[in-house]
Amino acid sequence: MLNSLGNIGFSQPFMVQPIEGVQGKDFIIVNYVDWLDSGIVDAYCRTKTYDGHQGTDYALRSFQHMDSGVNVLAAAQGVVTFVKDGLFDRETEGDVSKGLGNYIAIRHPNKFYTYYGHLKKGSVQVNVGDTVKAGQVIGAVGSSGNSTDPHLHFEVWYDSLYLVDPFVGVCGDDKSLFYNPTSYDTALYIWEFGMHDTLIDLNALRERITTVKTPFVFKPTATTPVLFWSHLSGLKKGDELTIRWIAPNKTVWFTYSNTLEKDWWYYYYFTHINNTNLEKGQWKAILELNGKDIITQPFVVADNASVSDIELLPSTCNVYSIRQLLKRKDILAFTLTSVNGPTVTLKQHNRIEIPDVTPGVYFLEAELTNNKRCYQKIVVD
Repeated sequence: MLNSLGNIGFSQPFMVQPIEGVQGKDFIIVNYVDWLDSGIVDAYCRTKTYDGHQGTDYALRSFQHMDSGVNVLAAAQGVVTFVKDGLFDRETEGDVSKGLGNYIAIRHPNKFYTYYGHLKKGSVQVNVGDTVKAGQVIGAVGSSGNSTDPHLHFEVWYDSLYLVDPFVGVCGDDKSLFYNPTSYDTALYIWEFGMHDTLIDLNALRERITTVKTPFVFKPTATTPVLFWSHLSGLKKGDELTIRWIAPNKTVWFTYSNTLEKDWWYYYYFTHINNTNLEKGQWKAILELNGKDIITQPFVVADNASVSDIELLPSTCNVYSIRQLLKRKDILAFTLTSVNGPTVTLKQHNRIEIPDVTPGVYFLEAELTNNKRCYQKIVVD
């Protein structure tokens, strides 16, 4: 049963943040206590909650982030009354029957109890009967129990009977139980983004499973797609997300848009293009939010380049014509590919000669003396 602090006659702050790190950098609060019996509203009269939610969810970026170890802290001095550990901690399917998974309960001197749920398997550092101090490390963030992503679920109860919301808000309590409560943050956060060469699913993104590392290089005529993914927070109902795929000749190869039908505080957005006879050169995947570019991800389509020997913008070949190219001393060989014609490949022995090609705009692939390659559109004059 949810009660306001006024109803139980208590309003003094006594807690610190129950997770290490900085909001917006190390974690994001994605859910607060739901204040409505029918429908949803958080203490701030917004939608950072879901129906019947009884705590505060401090979410991490990914399982990779979880594996690095993010400490859960005792919110206040007290005595440990319950400990559960040993359960699987990489849950991705919500199951109410699994409850808090691995969790810790602490009784505080003022009759409040705090609960720390979905902890990482084997991370619990306290036992029943232990006395803990505020800010003491008691475990680590996981995804055990009724969980889809790594996060700390934090609950506060009075006399173990009355659920309370420790945050202050117009639609909730007028005082907070935290000494220094985190601010209510609805800002846009771009946590991570990248590319992939298969149609991976959401669970692969949660694990950050990627076979393509930066810089991103894809071979043309491949049967696998070119996929762009992003992990965002702070998206609002009605927001329009648009991805533009920009070819080396600066034209828009493909555009895809999606209008959101609800607020999203933890959101994966990913889409792909088929990699069939893509033009060689430097491409861009650009993600827009309501017409404004928020992510620009360059990648290269190349025949024989590996991940280790690509130079991406802004470190290009830095030439604008064949005349300038001849002045470079660090180019061993180069290939010129016309957007409308054949390819000319020259290897340098004593010097590079001007190729016998029709003047125009070409795509340059150059092999450098440092065992790297660079790519650029240049003018043959």
